[in-house]
Amino acid sequence: MNKRIACLWLICLSLLLFSCGDNDGSPTQPTTGWVIGWSMNEDTSIYTPKILKTSNGGESWALQTLPAGCEGFQGTDISAVSHRVAWAAAGHANEDTPTGGILRTTDGGSTWMLQTLPDGMITRHIKGIKAVSATEAWAVSLHGDVLHTTDAGVTWQIVLVRTAMGDIIDMQRVNRMDVIGQDIWIVDMLGEDLGVVHSPDGGATWWRESLPDILVPGHGPLVISAFSSLVAWAAVKEEGNLWWTANGGRSWNKSNDYLSAGVDYDDICASNANVVWIAENGNTFGGGFIARVKVTDGNFESNIAYHPPYKMEGVSPMTDEIAWAVGFKVPAVEPDLPLGAIYHTKDGGVTWQSQTLPSDALDVNFWKVSFVGARR
Repeated sequence: MNKRIACLWLICLSLLLFSCGDNDGSPTQPTTGWVIGWSMNEDTSIYTPKILKTSNGGESWALQTLPAGCEGFQGTDISAVSHRVAWAAAGHANEDTPTGGILRTTDGGSTWMLQTLPDGMITRHIKGIKAVSATEAWAVSLHGDVLHTTDAGVTWQIVLVRTAMGDIIDMQRVNRMDVIGQDIWIVDMLGEDLGVVHSPDGGATWWRESLPDILVPGHGPLVISAFSSLVAWAAVKEEGNLWWTANGGRSWNKSNDYLSAGVDYDDICASNANVVWIAENGNTFGGGFIARVKVTDGNFESNIAYHPPYKMEGVSPMTDEIAWAVGFKVPAVEPDLPLGAIYHTKDGGVTWQSQTLPSDALDVNFWKVSFVGARR
């Protein structure tokens, strides 16, 4: 009996230690999240990237200190790995200025380090980043430089984007990327119907994939989200439909339904093979919305929540029910409100709770969000 009691105590102690340990990315522990954006000094008009973190599921948020060398940049993307490790991307506020960088923290954001980028890039304006692990990540620049590291960013390698026949694929304007396993997906907004650029083999070979029935001339895909090696979702600039593939990009389908027209889905993320969360930036007067869309045979079943006066720019779903979203306020509207907003839902997007921001982050415009264990 004593041995049995002793074993039970050891089991309980082990469970207690596990539950108090570091957030390891499990969807059952959605407590650690990171938000990236920027602020502008009104006296100098100089932008600076900003990163906030929560370690307690949004009960409190803290603004983090970034290193020197980030002046003039805006935060463009964030990718959470664990309570300690995250990667961030930045680019110059003037997109014609080819500077930017990749930042990484290994101590929960107490310190961030700007990493050394390789020579030979078209631009160092980093538009997207996606961590695979604490040591491996992919990144892409505004004009299509694809970067890969497997040593925690000590070295970044330029990955040639070429077909199996050796032809180089030039991308003109990248807005978003996603990575799952060996599949890397990038969207080239000026690539029109061939704007999805995809590698199924870890960057060894690439091809352009065709999106059917794009209505706006000159426009291409703005955002992309991969759920698996077979299933991925995309949305096109100024069109409110969704496009999806169920065969790894060999063919794409366009939805019958749409949520809006003439505005952009600035972020999408699939939490299921047929459930997509959407951050829509709206207009310069009323802001935008967050939607959770279930797609069946191209038809939508949607939960839509408007958040005036905020333009919604980023979304990070943990599950089909739990998600986080961020955005920034439209200009010259309700000046007493914070410039940025963070929202959280636990019921599939039916209701959202606005998060309380620290006093030193009221002037931050929020752009993207990533929670440990989430799809984004």
